[in-house]
Amino acid sequence: MLWKDFFLNYKFKTLLSINFFLITLFITFLVLNYVESREGVVLNDPILNIIPSFDVSYILFLLTYAGSIIGIIYSLQLPVRMVKAMHTYSMLLWLRIICMYLTPLNPPNAIVPLRDPFLEATFYANQVNLKDLFFSGHTATMFMFFLLIEHKWLKYLFLFFTLAVAALVLIQHAHYSIDVFVAPIAGYAAYRIAIYITKKYFFADTKLNKLF
Repeated sequence: MLWKDFFLNYKFKTLLSINFFLITLFITFLVLNYVESREGVVLNDPILNIIPSFDVSYILFLLTYAGSIIGIIYSLQLPVRMVKAMHTYSMLLWLRIICMYLTPLNPPNAIVPLRDPFLEATFYANQVNLKDLFFSGHTATMFMFFLLIEHKWLKYLFLFFTLAVAALVLIQHAHYSIDVFVAPIAGYAAYRIAIYITKKYFFADTKLNKLF
């Protein structure tokens, strides 16, 4: 089904999905600012202790946004794909909101601040955030696209993106190792929850239900 037909037939459900996504983004912005303002603990991370820290911000920025753009373009080709991607990313953000709120952490001692011009201009409110740690959003997002994408070679590409981003945030000491190890688990959980709520609440009793 093309976007025009999809929107005409499922206008309310489409708007509901978009509003849910936008509300999630706004709440994420508020939580990120709260997390950055509070004090937390510094973890003793045996893996980071043996990895020298280097600034790989630009490589991380390139990989993360190249992956995100490819994933969004792929998802936009079909309305069902895009709705699934929006819902999955929304669930991923909700899991991050809960995890960050429940785990007050200070950054690793040898952290090299991860510079991200886009996030600094939007969610980070013109500052460099250091405490949005548990779990790694960069790693989880790449793994989320790995799960969503059905095209074989694109899946391999996103598996590479996931592993590369996970390694680079550790090299930068921008995350603890537990943040990175949990990220794919969170990505999978977000994916399964998103499919469930999409079928049960957003597109229940429609012929599209079986496509999610």
